[in-house]
Amino acid sequence: MYAVNRSDRLDEALELASQLNSGTEASAVSGAWAAIESLLFHPGDKADVEEGRAVSADRLAGIIACSWPQAELTTLGYKHKPLQPDQISKRLKSCRTSVERCEVVAEALVAGTPLALPSYNDIAAAERMRAVLRAPHGQLMDVRHVFQGVFRRLYRQRNIVMHGGSTAAIALDPALRTAAPLLGAGLDRVVHGRLSRGIDPLELAARAENSLALVGDPLGPAVTRLLE
Repeated sequence: MYAVNRSDRLDEALELASQLNSGTEASAVSGAWAAIESLLFHPGDKADVEEGRAVSADRLAGIIACSWPQAELTTLGYKHKPLQPDQISKRLKSCRTSVERCEVVAEALVAGTPLALPSYNDIAAAERMRAVLRAPHGQLMDVRHVFQGVFRRLYRQRNIVMHGGSTAAIALDPALRTAAPLLGAGLDRVVHGRLSRGIDPLELAARAENSLALVGDPLGPAVTRLLE
Protein backbone atom coordinates (compact mmCIF):
# COMPACT_ATOMS: atom_id res chain seq x y z
CA MET A 1 0.00 0.00 0.00
CA TYR A 2 2.96 2.33 0.49
CA ALA A 3 4.89 3.72 -2.48
CA VAL A 4 8.58 3.72 -1.50
CA ASN A 5 9.99 5.70 -4.42
CA ARG A 6 7.33 8.39 -4.58
CA SER A 7 4.72 10.03 -2.42
CA ASP A 8 1.12 10.60 -3.39
CA ARG A 9 -2.03 11.77 -1.71
CA LEU A 10 -3.14 8.30 -0.64
CA ASP A 11 0.17 7.56 1.08
CA GLU A 12 0.00 10.90 2.86
CA ALA A 13 -3.60 10.29 3.96
CA LEU A 14 -2.66 6.91 5.46
CA GLU A 15 0.17 8.56 7.36
CA LEU A 16 -2.17 11.22 8.73
CA ALA A 17 -4.76 8.64 9.75
CA SER A 18 -2.12 6.59 11.60
CA GLN A 19 -2.49 9.03 14.51
CA LEU A 20 -5.69 7.15 15.36
CA ASN A 21 -3.53 4.22 16.47
CA SER A 22 -0.84 5.98 18.47
CA GLY A 23 -1.50 9.69 18.86
CA THR A 24 -3.21 11.78 21.48
CA GLU A 25 -6.91 12.53 21.10
CA ALA A 26 -6.19 15.99 19.69
CA SER A 27 -3.68 14.72 17.13
CA ALA A 28 -5.92 11.75 16.29
CA VAL A 29 -8.95 13.87 15.48
CA SER A 30 -6.83 16.34 13.51
CA GLY A 31 -5.03 13.65 11.55
CA ALA A 32 -8.21 11.68 10.90
CA TRP A 33 -10.05 14.64 9.44
CA ALA A 34 -6.99 15.76 7.47
CA ALA A 35 -6.86 12.29 5.88
CA ILE A 36 -10.54 12.48 4.89
CA GLU A 37 -10.29 16.01 3.53
CA SER A 38 -7.09 15.37 1.59
CA LEU A 39 -8.74 12.53 -0.32
CA LEU A 40 -12.31 13.71 -0.78
CA PHE A 41 -12.28 17.50 -1.04
CA HIS A 42 -11.93 19.35 -4.34
CA PRO A 43 -12.41 23.13 -4.25
CA GLY A 44 -13.62 23.27 -7.84
CA ASP A 45 -16.65 21.06 -7.18
CA LYS A 46 -20.04 22.73 -6.91
CA ALA A 47 -20.90 20.62 -3.86
CA ASP A 48 -17.73 21.85 -2.15
CA VAL A 49 -18.76 25.46 -2.72
CA GLU A 50 -22.22 24.87 -1.25
CA GLU A 51 -21.33 22.54 1.64
CA GLY A 52 -17.77 23.57 2.38
CA ARG A 53 -15.22 21.03 3.51
CA ALA A 54 -17.89 19.05 5.38
CA VAL A 55 -18.83 17.55 2.00
CA SER A 56 -15.83 15.24 2.51
CA ALA A 57 -17.73 13.62 5.40
CA ASP A 58 -20.74 12.97 3.18
CA ARG A 59 -18.61 11.44 0.44
CA LEU A 60 -16.85 9.05 2.79
CA ALA A 61 -20.21 8.11 4.32
CA GLY A 62 -21.49 7.20 0.86
CA ILE A 63 -18.48 4.98 0.14
CA ILE A 64 -18.89 3.10 3.43
CA ALA A 65 -22.65 2.74 3.01
CA CYS A 66 -22.08 1.13 -0.39
CA SER A 67 -19.44 -1.27 0.93
CA TRP A 68 -21.41 -2.24 4.06
CA PRO A 69 -23.78 -4.82 2.47
CA GLN A 70 -20.96 -6.70 0.78
CA ALA A 71 -18.96 -6.77 4.03
CA GLU A 72 -21.94 -8.10 6.02
CA LEU A 73 -22.96 -10.67 3.41
CA THR A 74 -19.39 -11.92 3.00
CA THR A 75 -19.08 -12.42 6.76
CA LEU A 76 -22.41 -14.26 6.88
CA GLY A 77 -21.19 -16.55 4.11
CA TYR A 78 -18.21 -17.60 6.21
CA LYS A 79 -20.28 -17.88 9.40
CA HIS A 80 -22.85 -20.25 7.87
CA LYS A 81 -21.78 -23.61 9.34
CA PRO A 82 -24.58 -26.25 9.30
CA LEU A 83 -23.97 -29.56 11.05
CA GLN A 84 -24.43 -31.29 7.72
CA PRO A 85 -23.51 -29.63 4.40
CA ASP A 86 -26.58 -28.09 2.81
CA GLN A 87 -27.24 -26.52 -0.58
CA ILE A 88 -26.07 -23.10 0.58
CA SER A 89 -22.78 -24.34 2.01
CA LYS A 90 -22.12 -26.36 -1.14
CA ARG A 91 -22.69 -23.32 -3.32
CA LEU A 92 -20.53 -21.16 -1.07
CA LYS A 93 -17.70 -23.67 -1.28
CA SER A 94 -17.65 -23.36 -5.07
CA CYS A 95 -17.53 -19.54 -5.04
CA ARG A 96 -14.33 -17.95 -6.30
CA THR A 97 -14.94 -14.31 -5.31
CA SER A 98 -16.52 -12.47 -2.41
CA VAL A 99 -19.18 -11.06 -4.73
CA GLU A 100 -20.26 -14.58 -5.65
CA ARG A 101 -20.47 -15.49 -1.95
CA CYS A 102 -22.55 -12.39 -1.30
CA GLU A 103 -24.98 -13.28 -4.06
CA VAL A 104 -25.48 -16.79 -2.67
CA VAL A 105 -26.19 -15.45 0.81
CA ALA A 106 -28.44 -12.69 -0.54
CA GLU A 107 -30.51 -15.20 -2.51
CA ALA A 108 -30.93 -17.32 0.61
CA LEU A 109 -32.04 -14.35 2.69
CA VAL A 110 -34.54 -13.18 0.07
CA ALA A 111 -35.96 -16.71 -0.20
CA GLY A 112 -36.32 -16.92 3.59
CA THR A 113 -33.90 -19.83 3.86
CA PRO A 114 -32.48 -19.95 7.41
CA LEU A 115 -28.72 -19.71 7.85
CA ALA A 116 -26.84 -21.77 10.43
CA LEU A 117 -25.24 -18.89 12.35
CA PRO A 118 -23.22 -19.28 15.57
CA SER A 119 -24.18 -16.13 17.49
CA TYR A 120 -26.97 -13.63 18.09
CA ASN A 121 -24.77 -10.92 16.54
CA ASP A 122 -24.68 -12.89 13.29
CA ILE A 123 -28.44 -13.45 13.41
CA ALA A 124 -28.93 -9.70 13.86
CA ALA A 125 -26.65 -9.06 10.89
CA ALA A 126 -28.74 -11.43 8.78
CA GLU A 127 -31.90 -9.55 9.76
CA ARG A 128 -30.27 -6.24 8.82
CA MET A 129 -29.39 -7.63 5.42
CA ARG A 130 -32.93 -8.95 4.90
CA ALA A 131 -34.20 -5.43 5.53
CA VAL A 132 -31.68 -3.98 3.06
CA LEU A 133 -32.58 -6.52 0.39
CA ARG A 134 -36.31 -5.79 0.85
CA ALA A 135 -35.91 -2.00 0.60
CA PRO A 136 -32.33 -1.21 -0.46
CA HIS A 137 -32.69 2.47 -1.27
CA GLY A 138 -34.40 3.50 1.96
CA GLN A 139 -32.23 1.35 4.21
CA LEU A 140 -28.94 2.44 2.64
CA MET A 141 -29.91 6.10 2.70
CA ASP A 142 -30.68 5.77 6.43
CA VAL A 143 -27.31 4.12 7.02
CA ARG A 144 -25.51 6.80 5.04
CA HIS A 145 -27.27 9.48 7.10
CA VAL A 146 -25.96 7.89 10.30
CA PHE A 147 -22.41 7.72 8.89
CA GLN A 148 -22.66 11.35 7.79
CA GLY A 149 -23.49 12.34 11.34
CA VAL A 150 -20.46 10.45 12.66
CA PHE A 151 -18.01 12.16 10.29
CA ARG A 152 -19.55 15.61 10.59
CA ARG A 153 -19.22 15.28 14.37
CA LEU A 154 -15.56 14.40 13.84
CA TYR A 155 -15.23 17.53 11.69
CA ARG A 156 -16.73 19.71 14.44
CA GLN A 157 -14.36 18.24 17.02
CA ARG A 158 -11.43 18.88 14.71
CA ASN A 159 -12.50 22.52 14.39
CA ILE A 160 -12.72 22.84 18.18
CA VAL A 161 -9.16 21.51 18.47
CA MET A 162 -7.59 23.38 15.55
CA HIS A 163 -9.52 26.66 15.62
CA GLY A 164 -10.64 26.81 19.25
CA GLY A 165 -7.39 25.54 20.74
CA SER A 166 -9.25 23.18 23.08
CA THR A 167 -8.06 19.62 23.60
CA ALA A 168 -10.52 18.71 26.36
CA ALA A 169 -13.90 18.90 24.63
CA ILE A 170 -16.38 16.50 26.25
CA ALA A 171 -17.41 14.99 22.89
CA LEU A 172 -13.86 14.42 21.62
CA ASP A 173 -13.46 10.87 22.95
CA PRO A 174 -16.88 9.54 21.82
CA ALA A 175 -16.41 11.17 18.39
CA LEU A 176 -13.14 9.29 17.95
CA ARG A 177 -14.57 5.99 19.22
CA THR A 178 -17.36 6.02 16.66
CA ALA A 179 -15.41 7.49 13.75
CA ALA A 180 -12.19 5.44 13.95
CA PRO A 181 -13.55 2.04 12.80
CA LEU A 182 -15.64 3.67 10.08
CA LEU A 183 -12.65 5.65 8.83
CA GLY A 184 -10.67 2.41 8.72
CA ALA A 185 -13.40 0.79 6.64
CA GLY A 186 -13.53 3.79 4.30
CA LEU A 187 -9.77 3.92 3.80
CA ASP A 188 -9.80 0.19 3.12
CA ARG A 189 -12.25 0.74 0.26
CA VAL A 190 -10.30 3.73 -1.07
CA VAL A 191 -7.03 1.76 -1.04
CA HIS A 192 -8.71 -1.24 -2.66
CA GLY A 193 -10.18 0.95 -5.39
CA ARG A 194 -6.80 2.48 -6.16
CA LEU A 195 -4.73 -0.71 -6.07
CA SER A 196 -7.13 -3.10 -7.76
CA ARG A 197 -8.78 -0.85 -10.33
CA GLY A 198 -6.90 2.43 -10.45
CA ILE A 199 -9.89 4.46 -9.21
CA ASP A 200 -9.15 7.76 -7.48
CA PRO A 201 -10.99 8.55 -4.21
CA LEU A 202 -13.19 11.27 -5.69
CA GLU A 203 -14.19 9.00 -8.57
CA LEU A 204 -15.01 6.25 -6.07
CA ALA A 205 -17.16 8.70 -4.10
CA ALA A 206 -18.98 9.68 -7.30
CA ARG A 207 -19.64 6.02 -8.12
CA ALA A 208 -20.96 5.47 -4.61
CA GLU A 209 -23.29 8.46 -4.89
CA ASN A 210 -24.60 7.25 -8.23
CA SER A 211 -25.13 3.72 -6.93
CA LEU A 212 -27.05 4.96 -3.89
CA ALA A 213 -29.30 7.01 -6.12
CA LEU A 214 -30.04 4.08 -8.43
CA VAL A 215 -30.14 1.10 -6.06
CA GLY A 216 -33.59 -0.45 -5.97
CA ASP A 217 -34.27 0.63 -9.56
CA PRO A 218 -34.63 -2.33 -11.96
CA LEU A 219 -31.79 -0.85 -14.04
CA GLY A 220 -29.68 0.09 -11.02
CA PRO A 221 -26.87 -1.89 -9.38
CA ALA A 222 -27.50 -4.93 -7.22
CA VAL A 223 -26.89 -4.51 -3.49
CA THR A 224 -23.88 -6.81 -3.75
CA ARG A 225 -22.26 -4.70 -6.50
CA LEU A 226 -22.74 -1.12 -5.38
CA LEU A 227 -19.12 -0.01 -5.85
CA GLU A 228 -18.50 -1.77 -9.16
